Amino acid sequence: MFRVFWNLDCVVALRAMEGSQITRDLKPVYLLASAEPLLLRDWLDDARRALREAGFEDIQNLQSDSGFDWRELLDESDMMSLFSATKCRIVNLPSGKPGQQGGKVIQSLCEKADASSVYLFVVPALDRQSRNAGWCKAIQAVGEVIELKPIYDNQLVDWLLRRARDKGLNIDPQSAQFLAERTEGNLLAADQELEKLSIRFGAQDGVDFATIEDSVAQSARYSHFLLVDACLAGKTRRALKILRSLEAEGYATAQLRWALQNALQQLDQLKQAQRGGALGERSWQQLRIWRNKQRLYQSAMSRLEAPEIERLLQSCATLDRLGKGQQDAEFPDQDWYEIRSLVTTFSGM
Repeated sequence: MFRVFWNLDCVVALRAMEGSQITRDLKPVYLLASAEPLLLRDWLDDARRALREAGFEDIQNLQSDSGFDWRELLDESDMMSLFSATKCRIVNLPSGKPGQQGGKVIQSLCEKADASSVYLFVVPALDRQSRNAGWCKAIQAVGEVIELKPIYDNQLVDWLLRRARDKGLNIDPQSAQFLAERTEGNLLAADQELEKLSIRFGAQDGVDFATIEDSVAQSARYSHFLLVDACLAGKTRRALKILRSLEAEGYATAQLRWALQNALQQLDQLKQAQRGGALGERSWQQLRIWRNKQRLYQSAMSRLEAPEIERLLQSCATLDRLGKGQQDAEFPDQDWYEIRSLVTTFSGM
């Protein structure tokens, strides 16, 4: 069955249902769909935590790209894990579709599903074609299809108030509205601002609007938003200058990778819509790209072809594996080297 989360407390609700969904009612296959990186991150973090509590020690993240070997995934399903009797594979599908070979492999995995393996396929969105595809129906038959709906503009202030409380931060609606406008509906950005505020003011009973406005202004010299904007605009020198500043300020590469990957995934979907002759106002709305940002994305689309975007997403996958310890670094600070290389290529050099 399809399970769709619409309400404002979706992240809290996901955490509350963690036990019933993962440990008490374990499914062998899941399909998770959302265009919101933060909601995906929270859901997957909770799923990993619950799976480890259920004895799944061998949990790996995989990225479906042009070099991805679907057959290897199928062959591995017949082998025992070297690390535990149970295993989980999280497969990201940035394009939203597994392709013909991937679809057949997913159907085969569903046919021989058992309790020792869990497969979780992650897509940015489910369109009608995907819903009616054999691979999606196979997952629906033996597992579960979950869609995490975005937090819409009229819900964002309430979401920020709840998210702040989760972090031990007490803010008022005016402050939440200010943060919503400041981050332009970007949940990752909003969450990061709340995280910084909670570190500074979490011990206080409450924080007034003036304090929050001043704090956000002080930290706004450079941000990962400006980094992404510089990359989209093709301004390599500015992008690298911002990156050096963020590195000096102690930004984590994981934060920067999420922001860059999100923009690249949006570009990839825009390119797909463009190739299909379906790029229009609805495309921008679905991806929640505001009008004042559309020019930047159009600039990047005219500069980057689909294969280049795919290679950049592969670089993001490498950074993800390095960050999670699933790939050994070949030399010190390889993650920052990879980020610099990603930013340089993304911005057009």
